Formats: sequence, C-alpha cells, structure tokens
Amino acid sequence: MLFRLRSDLAEIFDVTLGRFFRRALGLLTGWFPFSLFEIILGAFIVYALFALILCLVMLIRKIRKKPSPRWQVRCAVAVPVTLGIVLQLFAATLGPSYFRTGTAKHMALDTESVAEEDVFRALERVSRVINETAPHLEKNEAGETLGKTLAQCRGDVRRAADAFGAKHAFFQAKGSEVKFLLCSPWMTYTHLSGVYGFFTGEANVNTNYPHFIVTATAAHESCHARGIAPENECNFLAAVILMESDDPYLRYCGAAFVLDDLIAACRKSDRDRTDALLARTDRTVFLDYDAYSRFFEPYADNPAADAANAVNDSYLKSLGQEGVVSYSRIVELLAAYYR
Repeated sequence: MLFRLRSDLAEIFDVTLGRFFRRALGLLTGWFPFSLFEIILGAFIVYALFALILCLVMLIRKIRKKPSPRWQVRCAVAVPVTLGIVLQLFAATLGPSYFRTGTAKHMALDTESVAEEDVFRALERVSRVINETAPHLEKNEAGETLGKTLAQCRGDVRRAADAFGAKHAFFQAKGSEVKFLLCSPWMTYTHLSGVYGFFTGEANVNTNYPHFIVTATAAHESCHARGIAPENECNFLAAVILMESDDPYLRYCGAAFVLDDLIAACRKSDRDRTDALLARTDRTVFLDYDAYSRFFEPYADNPAADAANAVNDSYLKSLGQEGVVSYSRIVELLAAYYR
C-alpha cells in the first residue's frame, strides 16, 4: 500500500533491498538444473486436489469424530502462514517494481512527442538489423531460421542483460540465467510464453514456442527478474537488449520480436511507404512469421487461454496496471528510443 502511494519509496526500495532479495533468491535456486518454481506450483496443485478429495471422502462417510485441537490449530495456522510468506516475498521482490519510476523517464525518452516519422525511423532501424543478421543465420530448406535452443542461448541472453544493466543504473546489472519449463507443451494452450516466479527468483520460459519467441521471452522474463514489472516495458527492453547484443542471432530475435508491431503502426499512417520498406527487408523474417502462424493454429482458441487471460488481466488491474499488453505503448517507446 505504501509503494502504491509513494512511487519514490518504491523506487528506492526496489533498487536497494529489492535487488538484494531478487539476487539472493536467484543465487539460492540457480544451482537447481530445473525450475523450482514449477515443482512447487505443481506440488501445491497436487496437494490442493488431495485435500479436496479427502474433504469429500470425509463428508461422504459422515465422520462425526472431531479432530484433535492440536490438529485444528495446525490447519488453521498453516494457510495464513503460507500465504503470508508468499505475500512478503511478493512485497520484497516484484511488488515495488509495479510502482517505481517508469522506464521512459529513466531513459529520458519523450514518448509524448512521438511523430509518425519517428515510428518509421524505428521500423527502418529494426529492418536494418534483420538485413544485417538474417543472411548469416542457419536456415532449413524452406528458408526459415533454425535458431538455437534455450540451453544454447540463455547464457548469451544473461550476458546481454548484464551489459545493458552496466550502462543503465535503473536496471539490475547482475542476474541468473532463465530456466525451461517441463510443462511447456501444455502451457502453450494458455498462450503464456514465460513466467517469473517471484517466490523462487526464477525466470521461466515456455520452450515449446518458435525459437525467436523463446529467445525474446528469455530476455523479457529476465527483465522481470531484474526489477521491471510492466509488460510493455519488459517487451521494449527485451527488444533493445537483444538488438544491442554482439550476437547476430540475438539481434535478429530482438528485431523479429517487435517488427510486426511497428509494421501495424506504420501501415495505419502510410501503407505504401511501409510496404516499400518491407520489400527491402530480408524475407527470412516473414518466412519465420508464417511458420509461427502454422505452429500456433492448434492453440489459437481454447478455454485455457481465456481463463489464463482473465486471471492475468484481473491480477494486473488489481495493481493499477494495464490489463493487456499495449502494443501502441511499445511502439512509442521504440520510436522515442531510436529517434
């Protein structure tokens, strides 16, 4: 409540104690080769189902014998203590990040005066990155990039984020590598490509998605793990971190991640100019987009995605954040940055 009322206090806490707690949790769980967040969450679901079944069995059998007072106290204390620990970890790691000073102000980006020409300049910059990197990437017979697995590139993503943090004080300079999720194939039905486990300090990635989405998600979740909470800001920073990397593959993934948003914005103002620019853009990225569309067809419409979106929107709105990712905001940030 205090952080919500005073953004200056949220900023101070986040860059001091918040960084300490996030880094400490990351180091504590980093030596696990798997996602501890996923294991704990899975165990909780199993426990909840077991408890529900047990309660139903007790009701069916109409057990009249009352449990001992000691057992009642344990049950009564366990739930609030567990919730209290989770809430305290949220308040110490991710909570303040929602109310701190925005990325635009930290980076002195004037998003209020963004003009159409600035957006086209950002599109040209992203197109140039694709043209510089795409020819050097390994491709299949269809011309689509083969990419790298998360295991192959997560160290590169961490180093790129570390390098960005070394140049910008508001961004945590040291962080752990992201982790893959065993439940990735099933998680795709929720349309979630990653999640930051604040109570374990782990940035987790759904590895079932196409390579450039996985790499961009790794950078996005790394931003959450370094004190950036708003989704729009994490998407913007993920693109910048990757495109400023020395690795051609990371640079390509960052550009491919935001190209579609810039195309949509530019086509609204000048379709002919946009199409002329795209005609000069390496076709590899559009082949990758087509492959992504084919991949996503089985997951497009399903109740799991609707439920996940509803929960995520409610969570963000309860914190006073935008319920959905505002792609216009990402375009504004990119345009102001590459102005």
